[in-house]
Amino acid sequence: METRNDADGDISKEELILTAAMDIFVEKGWSGARMQEIADRAGINKALLHYYFRSKENLYDRIIESVFGTFFSQIETALTDAGTFEEVLKRFIGTIVDTISAHPRIPQFIVHELAQGGKNVRYILTSVAGRYGLTLPQRLVALVAEEVRSGRIRRVDPPQLIITLLGACVYYFVAEPMVEAIVPHVQPDSVYDRARFLADRKESIFDVIYFGLKTRE
Repeated sequence: METRNDADGDISKEELILTAAMDIFVEKGWSGARMQEIADRAGINKALLHYYFRSKENLYDRIIESVFGTFFSQIETALTDAGTFEEVLKRFIGTIVDTISAHPRIPQFIVHELAQGGKNVRYILTSVAGRYGLTLPQRLVALVAEEVRSGRIRRVDPPQLIITLLGACVYYFVAEPMVEAIVPHVQPDSVYDRARFLADRKESIFDVIYFGLKTRE
């Protein structure tokens, strides 16, 4: 979540608050976050914070909407163009990895939210889907169904496939410190290069999923 330097000062100030609030929620969770600390981090007074968001609940809900809106709308935009199943799958994986890499707080925030029960996620996702007109799941399901009918891939449960894809793409960012520690032990003579690792990660996920689905001749 980045602060824009818009001509409208209200927009940039609001985004500054949201960025500060996300940092605090990630660091301390819902129960540990305090409005005063968020105001201090954003460099504003508490009264102005309440003017924008009224309550911690409203602020938290807005962050969840922003997180999922950013995540899913960018994926939706990237997959607007038609293509073969292979092309769409590559774009899907690449966009998820690139989007999270550009917004590193997203997976941390999602993990914190889910660890606290994820009570807000269900209705926020419904709201985000309605607001952005997201059709990604339906389009992926239709594409997978067509590939199965054509005999190009084996029969697969679309929701399971989507969850597997999301998990494979997101896990690295959740466990990045562990990955950095493990890689040198697996490849002692190599130097861990994050950019190179992410590029290889996208290829690896695609290979495992795509060639695992293809029918054997």
